Amino acid sequence: MREQLLLVLMVSGAAACAGRTAPTTLNHSGVLMTSTYACGDSARTVRREAGNVFGAGDTRLALAFQDDAGDHFVDWPTSPTAMKAVEYVMPGDNRADAIERTYDTSRGQSRADWRVVDEKVCVVKGGYSDAFFRFSNGATFEEVASELGLNGRIEARKMVKEGLRAAQESVRAASVRYHKEF
Repeated sequence: MREQLLLVLMVSGAAACAGRTAPTTLNHSGVLMTSTYACGDSARTVRREAGNVFGAGDTRLALAFQDDAGDHFVDWPTSPTAMKAVEYVMPGDNRADAIERTYDTSRGQSRADWRVVDEKVCVVKGGYSDAFFRFSNGATFEEVASELGLNGRIEARKMVKEGLRAAQESVRAASVRYHKEF
């Protein structure tokens, strides 16, 4: 009898879980379908629309490859004498920050020959870091939710928490890099 009850509970639990859809991190109001990233301290922005990435002057960047970090879009050298390439690593989550890497391409045309000369974080407008920055500058969860068009303080709290986690991870990685130098 106990085994039959356990079997019934397992089957009903599996049936209940099977009908649920996976939660999404996209804002259904359409705000994040087009993401705008501000890279570093400069006024340079990168725009992501429906799987395409546009750099300066609305130049569409080529998708080079994909890995666990996300989609890698590269602004390839435009001539044989150009000694610089820029790569944007766009994560799968539209609310997470992207990475901009600048390469010295003077050693060859193959990506294996390139050397990283600069790396910057590109903060997405309305993303996790944006919510965390607003909160750390004194905004309440209600104000963050209102400014970013979120569904209330609980969603704003989750966004701030994820932004804090990303900031801590970034500091930890920088600390490891710093200690490796010595």
